[in-house]
Amino acid sequence: MNQQLKETVSEWSLQAKLAWHRLRLAMPLAKEEKAAFAQSVKLALPDLNPSQLLALQQRYRFSMRKFNLIKQHLSQLAAPQLEHFIARHVQVEGQEYLDALKTDNKPVIFVTPHYGSFQLGCLKLIQEIGKHKTVNAFYNPPSKNRSSEGFAELFQGLGYGFNALFNDDTAVLKALRVLKRGEALTMMPDVFDISGHALYVPFFGRLVPAMAGTAMFALKSNATVIVGYSCPQDGLDTKLTLGRPLEIERSGNLEADIATLTAAIFRDMEAQIRRSPEHWVYLPNIADLIGQRLPVDAQRGEDWLHTLQQLAPQFAQDVPELAQIMQEAFAPATSVSAQLAA
Repeated sequence: MNQQLKETVSEWSLQAKLAWHRLRLAMPLAKEEKAAFAQSVKLALPDLNPSQLLALQQRYRFSMRKFNLIKQHLSQLAAPQLEHFIARHVQVEGQEYLDALKTDNKPVIFVTPHYGSFQLGCLKLIQEIGKHKTVNAFYNPPSKNRSSEGFAELFQGLGYGFNALFNDDTAVLKALRVLKRGEALTMMPDVFDISGHALYVPFFGRLVPAMAGTAMFALKSNATVIVGYSCPQDGLDTKLTLGRPLEIERSGNLEADIATLTAAIFRDMEAQIRRSPEHWVYLPNIADLIGQRLPVDAQRGEDWLHTLQQLAPQFAQDVPELAQIMQEAFAPATSVSAQLAA
């Protein structure tokens, strides 16, 4: 059996597995599982009715299963077969941005959430620019996050253009060094296990904590920032969608610019997740992220007070006068003036 036929048979087998799992995942779900998903996702996507939420849950389950099956398939391919698979099954929207990078000595940071077949997106980047710029993938090592097991070996499978940059005590210096050399760095900022420098940015109508590292690296190194998504298509195909390089007007205040750029990144990610939420890994857990967060449009003192009481109920016990203090602090100016006049 020649190599091309072997690849065809192997992909037929993968397609059959996907079809089988699509049928299995269409089976009715337990009421508790449906309810938990609907209750969580409803916070972010309140306009969805029960039937739409159920359909979304089924699409989400299939997307996650497809992700794992494709990852397993890719890990079994030798370099030539891996090259061939990526060339045939991953298309790029925004190719002009990649072409420009090949002759540009400026560093670049590719930003993506844990969305879709992001392993295929990274492999496509390596295939496209890896012979011009090393692609450094910045992520937690398997010792910290078991879900990252096998990714370093997979991305090294092409045999060129990749370096794993594990997040450890020396990660910041390593990242700045590769950017100083004009290389590429991939980062996934939708990791909400916050440590180190964090700030709050709008995300699905709430203020959520976000790691500031991506924006800090970009501003410190003057790197081009491109937000992209690996969007699953029919069959084994994926479309790597790359946006126009993200730019902000610098204020001269590094902290303010970090906040502005981080907010712009999260705004872009939210827009893509709203378009096709089923491919976002963390979708079922979004209530844990935003459920107790302050609404972005909170205008009244009562909104802030209610959120503070939810986030830190011990305040009511330790500071019994907190409610009165907050009400006075957020009272309209005329009310405060009247109280003072009295």
